[in-house]
Amino acid sequence: MILMKRTLNFESKNSKVKSKKWLLGLVTIFVTGMASGQSVLSKIPATGKSIMTFVPTGYDTLTTTRGDLNKDNLEDIAVVMKSLKEDSKNPDYENDPPRRLLVVLFKTKEGYVAAAKNDSAILCYTCGGMMGDPFDYVSISRNVLEIHHYGGSAWRWALDHKFRYQQNDFYLIGETNYSYWNVKMCEKADDFAGTDFKDVNYLTGQYEEKKITEECKVLVNKKGKRPVQPLKKLSDFKIDP
Repeated sequence: MILMKRTLNFESKNSKVKSKKWLLGLVTIFVTGMASGQSVLSKIPATGKSIMTFVPTGYDTLTTTRGDLNKDNLEDIAVVMKSLKEDSKNPDYENDPPRRLLVVLFKTKEGYVAAAKNDSAILCYTCGGMMGDPFDYVSISRNVLEIHHYGGSAWRWALDHKFRYQQNDFYLIGETNYSYWNVKMCEKADDFAGTDFKDVNYLTGQYEEKKITEECKVLVNKKGKRPVQPLKKLSDFKIDP
């Protein structure tokens, strides 16, 4: 699991303080809409003939990606949906943004089956700090669904999560968490100053971890293996910003 590094944008170091402030607010913002999101999920049908069948009233598709997720050689779809309130520019929605929805659809001869639904896997459109919407994209590769987020300012962060369909459900099988100070590159360490990187394969227990100070001192740079724990279902997953 490799997380691609973004291009350097030199910004003021003072934005570090701003980044930490919005991170505190991000958690509050993300939790506030849970009840409304859960009620919307209950309105999504179990089956349908087209993608739009699964889009609740007041919502629209934000993005879709296609690929075989259950190894039946049919093209499944992962749909990220947004509330139409996102387009209203109402300040109230910025403070209490509506939930985004993730719905995974299995292709069938008759249409589609809703294989998984989640209202806490995609960050809100105001959760990215100065860089705006932190949702990057979703992808399907080698039967694995990946969700990508990216945000921050001079202090950047990125989250990647991987899910695979097995034992009749979707499970979190991998996670990459990467934050760093975008202003300074540490040549000897071959990474950014302030790097805090961790990549975990939950199937095997293999992990990689790296920590670098703002002065480019490498505190941690290791690979290892930890005990394998029971996998978390996509339906129970809540992204931790």
